[in-house]
Amino acid sequence: MLASNLISNVVSGGSPTILQFSTDATRAVRSLRNMTTQLLQEAALVIPNQQLLINVVSRRVRQLGLGHRPLVEATPRSSLTDIALREIIAGKLTYELAPEKPAGDGATK
Repeated sequence: MLASNLISNVVSGGSPTILQFSTDATRAVRSLRNMTTQLLQEAALVIPNQQLLINVVSRRVRQLGLGHRPLVEATPRSSLTDIALREIIAGKLTYELAPEKPAGDGATK
């Protein structure tokens, strides 16, 4: 209906209507990014190895995306990444390093 009013204003020779949008939406996006950055810094204290932290978060995000339930309280606006980071900070997720295999085990004869 708004589009038809805009078209009729332009066709009838009236000036086009200029729509005003609130800038509050961009503030919310910025605050969500700050929240994720803060969570990332806190999770890095639990898992200091950056590559390992990324692997743990990505695996958990994949699980959450497949329908696994969060281990911490999550709001409807929480991203899967934020949930995974909160789980790490809360100590709900742990990791285990696989033992390194000797170089000679996989060689063919």
